[in-house]
Amino acid sequence: MKKYLNILTLLTLLLIGLSSCSKESNGGLSLSFSRSIYILPASSSLEIELRASVAPEQDLEVPIQLTGSAIKDKDYTISAEKFIIKAGETKATLVITPKDNLTEGQEIRVSIAPSEKYSLGSKNIAMIPVEAKEKIMYSFYTANGRLLSDINVTVQLKGEITGTSFRASEDIHIPFEILDGGTAIQGKQFEIKAGAKEFVIPAGDNKATINIKIPDGGAGDNPTGKYFTLKLKSPTQNSEFYFLGSYATFKCVLSQLKFSDLVGKWKPVGITNKDAFVALEIPEAEYVGLLPEKNGASDYLEFVSDGQGDRIIPHLTGDLKNFFCGAEHTVVFDHVEKGFLDFSTWAELDIPYFKIAGVNKLFSATKNSLATVFIGFDQIDEDNINIYFHEYVPTDFFSITYDSYGFDPTYFGLTYKFTRADK
Repeated sequence: MKKYLNILTLLTLLLIGLSSCSKESNGGLSLSFSRSIYILPASSSLEIELRASVAPEQDLEVPIQLTGSAIKDKDYTISAEKFIIKAGETKATLVITPKDNLTEGQEIRVSIAPSEKYSLGSKNIAMIPVEAKEKIMYSFYTANGRLLSDINVTVQLKGEITGTSFRASEDIHIPFEILDGGTAIQGKQFEIKAGAKEFVIPAGDNKATINIKIPDGGAGDNPTGKYFTLKLKSPTQNSEFYFLGSYATFKCVLSQLKFSDLVGKWKPVGITNKDAFVALEIPEAEYVGLLPEKNGASDYLEFVSDGQGDRIIPHLTGDLKNFFCGAEHTVVFDHVEKGFLDFSTWAELDIPYFKIAGVNKLFSATKNSLATVFIGFDQIDEDNINIYFHEYVPTDFFSITYDSYGFDPTYFGLTYKFTRADK
């Protein structure tokens, strides 16, 4: 036993002597990373620092070893594979930049290569977990739109992890194309503002918008039904980080509605925006069973456009005669109401507003007050239209809420669907 103790003592003295010689040979210079653990962000560079206990008299090159599950030049790049501590200085840095780091749970291990020129300090290895980049969905905000005068078309980004909280770290360019087969002609029946050919999502945002309009005189005599379709292409940079969402295309139908497009007989179907009254928390006692929905089986409105002007001739026995109370009502186009928010669908609508004369603005079975008011028309397709009752004085329904808040068509407007009765 004594023999083994003597050998152990000799080995210890030898190691101490070698360490002393090493420290003497490198002037007592030892190297350590400033931190043992760093984190490489998903989308920005990281600087790692090496520190010397004393400043070298000459430039000191310190090679490093790179290991770990992250792969150099695939998942990350590094500015050099050695530190250079300048003479008279005590630290040096390298920069690591993330690349296509899409895999979670990866790390980089940076270690200092041994050398007689220095000794290794306590932090001679730096562990660097790599944050994975999230994939980003890009999509039109909706698949369809209607061009009455002009329209804003929006593309939105959503992070796979961050969702709508995602914000671009740099400008993102997403080009688009106009698909063949459309019936609307670019430059004649529609034009894209500033000739845009891409959506540019600015840094710090998650969406971009382009504006499309009908040129003056460009719609022709009957534009209703003409359409064009936009299709998104891949982002111009780092396309591997992006994937298409629900709406890769946007179909836009021209509908510069004229009263003459609606000529014919239209049968009432019913009010289609009652979900809005629920969403707006209007008390049910204000409208359930009170709305003007009781119509005769043979009720219809006749839209006439001839040498005597545009007018509506009502053929009604039900509730709608409480509004259309005259033998006929003249109609004149006034303007397009842009961006009307429909709380039943949460969609923004552009609605052609007309002035209609001689109607009962109280929309009441018991009270009458003739007036000229705004009314909206919208052609859904060849056989269906919406009439928007957006100006009246609530009397038989919504009256209490109206007395408290006043009239707002986003709250009290009625969207009434009609179907063609003369086919």
